[in-house]
Order: sequence, then structure tokens, then C-alpha cells
Amino acid sequence: MRTKLTILFLCTLFATPFASAQLTLNDFSAFESPNTFFAGDWELTGDIAGTHLPRSSFAQGAGFYTFADGSNSDSAAAIYFFDSPINITGYSLLQVSARLFSGNTAPTLTIALFDSLGASAFAVMSTAAFAGPSFTVLSTPLTYSPGFDASDLTSFQLSGSVVGGNQTLSISLDHLSVAAPTVTSPVPESSAYGALSAAFIATLVIARRLRK
Repeated sequence: MRTKLTILFLCTLFATPFASAQLTLNDFSAFESPNTFFAGDWELTGDIAGTHLPRSSFAQGAGFYTFADGSNSDSAAAIYFFDSPINITGYSLLQVSARLFSGNTAPTLTIALFDSLGASAFAVMSTAAFAGPSFTVLSTPLTYSPGFDASDLTSFQLSGSVVGGNQTLSISLDHLSVAAPTVTSPVPESSAYGALSAAFIATLVIARRLRK
């Protein structure tokens, strides 16, 4: 009995934050597919309407996809459609794992999520956050447009999203997900430890009396 109470007390006293729930939207291990469309100068011939054919400088890597040398114009984009709607209710953060590719001059990457009626939730991320030799994970709160239905997510779009943008966006992505905010348990201040210890001792005394 005493051992169980000790364990319970220690678990309560030293409670730590737990990881947020996460839902993967794409792992970029096979990004080009019948579900993927490229538009503007992200498409092979610059087709504004979009086709399945990517710009020739785009390339599939081992577990990541590189969007190299496209512009950051709002008319240039990659759009991925899910096989069936996804429910992301309760997931208010967008998480991206990415790495800058050589030649990037675009300051931001915009990722937009769309429901079946075209309402969106989006996040704008600084490309500078992904500088470095390895992939970096960035988590950003989503901004919701009026009427966005989180239970009916049908597609997402990657773009520089700058009206008339002519800077070069070169970046590799290896993971895209939505996540729920991390919940943390408060850590007691030093003044609280005495009270907790006293409560623990009192619990032991009561347990011993019950055993007798």
C-alpha cells in the first residue's frame, strides 16, 4: 500500500508536459500522384489551370519532395487532394518539416487547407526558419476563414502566395501534419513542495492506521 501511494505521489509531483496529438496529412515520400496538381510556373509548361506534371526542376527524394526554382507568385502552387475528407476538428496547429534548397530568395511559404466548399485555414511560415543542413520542424497556429469546416478537409495547397511574386522559392518538405496544442501540467513552486510533502506524510499515517 505504501509503495503504491509513493508512486502516486511522485507521479503527481513530477508531472510533465505530454506530446500533442498529431495527424499526418502528407509524408512527401511519393508526392507526385493522380491526386497532385501543379499550377503556374510550378507546372511543367506554366499552365495556370494546372496539370499532374510538375516543373522539371522539382524532384522526388528519399522520403522528401523538393520544390526547386519555382516562383513565389500566388498563381504558382502545388495542390494535393485527399482520397476522402479528413476530420481535423481540434487540431489548430500546422506542423511542417522542411529544409531550404539552394537558391531560395522567397521569404515565406504559405500552406492552405481547404474544405469541400472552398473555405480555408492557412499558415504562413518564414523560410528562414528552415535554414540549416537538416530538416527543421515548425509549428504555426492556423488562421481560419469564415465557414471553414474542419470535419471536411479535402485538399491542401503549397505556394509562395505573393501577388505577382517573382522571387525564387526552393524548399524540400518531408512531413506535413496538423496537431492539437500541447497540454502541460503546472510544476509546483518551491513553496508548494512543503505542503505536498506534508500531505504525503498524512496519507502514509492514514494508510498505516487503516492497515492496523
